[in-house]
Amino acid sequence: MLDFIVYPLIVGIVALSIYKIFELPICRRERLNIIDKLDPGMLIDYLKNVPMGMPVGRVSAVEGSRGFSSGALRVGCLLLGLGVGLLVGYWISTCCPNGAYYHDEVIYGGSVLCFGGLGLIAAFVVERRVSRSSHK
Repeated sequence: MLDFIVYPLIVGIVALSIYKIFELPICRRERLNIIDKLDPGMLIDYLKNVPMGMPVGRVSAVEGSRGFSSGALRVGCLLLGLGVGLLVGYWISTCCPNGAYYHDEVIYGGSVLCFGGLGLIAAFVVERRVSRSSHK
């Protein structure tokens, strides 16, 4: 049933895996070469600028003061928007009479994309309001 997407998906996963297998040692070697070229005093300044999991310097208001990351808010709003989009697509496809001018796939895809985008916009607005309220 979903054969049209399974084969490209498998090829994409295999290609990404092979890329990552070759990329990791090369990036490690590049970082070691950069560190070798730096003076000991410059090494500390360089490591402050390299993201290694912990934010250094200025932390955003959402992450620092509230104890949660804005990434979780974005993902949550995106998933909520996708769910609402699926529900709206289902409602449109079941409530409207079958016509010759639309297809269920277009309705589901369009509503999922629209409401997913609205969820990301809502996350942006919430992040903006939290950062403005924390600066005051």
